[in-house]
Amino acid sequence: MTTHRRLNPLSQRIGREAVERTIAEFYRRLRADALLGPNFASLPDGPAHERRVADFWWIAMGGKPPEYEVAVDMVGVHARLNLRAAHFTRWLELLRQTLDAELPPDQSADWLRMAEGIAARLATALAR
Repeated sequence: MTTHRRLNPLSQRIGREAVERTIAEFYRRLRADALLGPNFASLPDGPAHERRVADFWWIAMGGKPPEYEVAVDMVGVHARLNLRAAHFTRWLELLRQTLDAELPPDQSADWLRMAEGIAARLATALAR
């Protein structure tokens, strides 16, 4: 007898509202941070940016894409910021703190694992 593995996307376990709430809290922390804050304080479209980031995570977690196109050029967007290892380390630390405060431990750990992979790939791409 063949058994089929049932997919349980992170998006379904967390829910869209929790993703949006978590991103809003994360960006509050980012803007207040001494190292990362200057990169986020000058965003001309803060709420729209946060919505795009929430959409990015939602899709990455297996959620249904929104009705509009979500174009993401992660390397291009971040290349002009002159990011270093300390920025990525701090970004992950703030994200971990936010996830731990907003989500149950298993959801926090799964989201953080995704973020660590994305941060590593982005740091490698920007180092070239």
